[in-house]
This record gives sequence, C-alpha cells and structure tokens, in this order.
Amino acid sequence: MKKSIFITAVSFMLCFFSVGLAFSMPSGPKLFKEYYCIDCHTLGHQGGTVGPDLSKIGKTKSLAWIKAQIFHPGSHFLLGTKTKINGKMYLVRMPGFKTIPPAVANKLAEYIKTFPSRRQNFSYKIPKGLALFRADNCVACHTINGVGGKVGPNLSHIGKTKSLSWIETQIIDPKVHFTYGVPTTINGHTYLVIMPTLNKISSSQLNTIAKYLESLK
Repeated sequence: MKKSIFITAVSFMLCFFSVGLAFSMPSGPKLFKEYYCIDCHTLGHQGGTVGPDLSKIGKTKSLAWIKAQIFHPGSHFLLGTKTKINGKMYLVRMPGFKTIPPAVANKLAEYIKTFPSRRQNFSYKIPKGLALFRADNCVACHTINGVGGKVGPNLSHIGKTKSLSWIETQIIDPKVHFTYGVPTTINGHTYLVIMPTLNKISSSQLNTIAKYLESLK
C-alpha cells in the first residue's frame, strides 16, 4: 500500500513538473528570435542573408537533421569553407549552440521543421544595437544568449552589473578598466585582456551598441 502511494506521488510530481516546464518553455517563434536565427537566415521575406533561406527547410530536412545542425553544424558542413546551398554560395560559419538546454533545442528544431506552414506567423526586427554589435564583429569574441565566441566574457547579462557609461568606455578605451595583455578573472572565468580600442566608430553607433548591451539584464 505504501509503495503504491509512493509511486502515485512520484508520478504526480513528474507530471506536475512536465506540465510546468511546458508552460514555462518559450514559444518556437520567440526562441527563433532569442537565439538570433533570424540574424543570419531569411524566413519568408525577413531576416539576414549570411546563411541559407529556411523558408522551406521543413520540406527537405528531417527533424533529426535540424537538431544536429543546431548542436553540431560541423556534422553537415565544414566550418570556414564555402558551400553551395539552393543555388547560392555561403561561407560556413554557423556556431554550435552546445550551451542550449536540450529541451530548448528540441522546441526550436520542432518549430523550424514546421516551415513553410508556420512562417507567415513570424515577425521580427533585429535591434539596431545587436545588428551593429554583429557588424563590428564583437560577436567573434563575446557571447550573447548562446551565440558568439568565448575569447572574451559572456555579455548576456552585462546590463545587470555595468552602467551605460562603463560600457561606452569599455568599447572605445578598454585600458581604463583592464590592463592589456594581462589575464583577468571575470565572473569566475579567466580571460587574456586583448580587446582592441574601437575609437573609430561614430558616437551614434557607440551609443546604440552600448544602450543595447545595457538593456541585457
């Protein structure tokens, strides 16, 4: 009797947890925005052109293929090489989203698999600050929400600890905060300070990028 009650209780808890997870999981379109898929890929008539148009990918690729492409793009394409896809040439530079929780990656892959039937429901405009952040190649060294390099600190929540003026100074004159060439520990990780001085960008660009980063809480 006790064993039966215990099993029932455990089953109820697992069910409750699963339902809670389902309700807390962001929608597919939101994940597609948050992980910046739209920055590089076109969906319908929206998005970037760095990577292939995904509008019809659900017709040609399996769910397993899409999942593998999110986690380990090297399993399909060789990083740094040029590859022809749908009649167009692309430089393969998609990062592997290995830090994304499996449940989130599955949700994202399942959403992408629905294209083209769901694409008309998607609408997103890339924040100007993020666009400049990527255009100036800051993403090569810094990660935001799982996208980017690891040469420098993760900036996903920089707005929680740094002010707008601090961020602006760090962009145009990083030696004010850190000594170049010296290993520095930030958020438990040690980095070699090699950030270049970006003092040639316009004041408007500087302010736009800094405001975007300051908004990341």
